Amino acid sequence: MHTCVTAGQLSQALMRSLKKIPCVVWCLVLAGCVVLGWRATSPAFLYSYNSPHEIYRLEFHQASILQRIVHYDFRMPFVVRLYRVSPKTLLRESEVVDLQGGGQFDWHLDPPVATNKVYVGNEVVFEGIPSECGAPPLASGCPAKP
Repeated sequence: MHTCVTAGQLSQALMRSLKKIPCVVWCLVLAGCVVLGWRATSPAFLYSYNSPHEIYRLEFHQASILQRIVHYDFRMPFVVRLYRVSPKTLLRESEVVDLQGGGQFDWHLDPPVATNKVYVGNEVVFEGIPSECGAPPLASGCPAKP
C-alpha cells in the first residue's frame, strides 16, 4: 500500500525539524554567509609602492572571486588604487585590469617629464595628479626653484 505525502505535510515536517536547530547555530550560519559574501565581492590587498617623495601610494589588489569569474580571460586580474598618503585619501581606482604583462609603474609627476600622470603597466593611466614638487611643494626633498 502506498502512502501519498502532500506538499503541505512535507513542508510541515521540514519546519518541525528546522525549529529543533538552536538559535546559536543559525547565527553562526548567517555569520558564515556574510563572511563568504564579503570575501567573494572584495578585492584582496597584495602590496603597495610609494611615490619618489612619498606623497602618493599605489596599492595593488587581487580581483575578488566574482571579478575573476567575470574576467575569466585575464591571467592576472588586479584592481589598482592610487592614494594620497597624508591624509589618507583615495584619489583614483582602476577597473579590473590584466597585469600579466607586468605591473611596472612610472611616476610622471615632476620635471623633466611632468605630465601629471601615473602609469601602471600598459593598462592603467591615472591622469591629473598634482605634482609632488609643484607650487607649493608637497614634499620636503624637492629641488629648489630658481
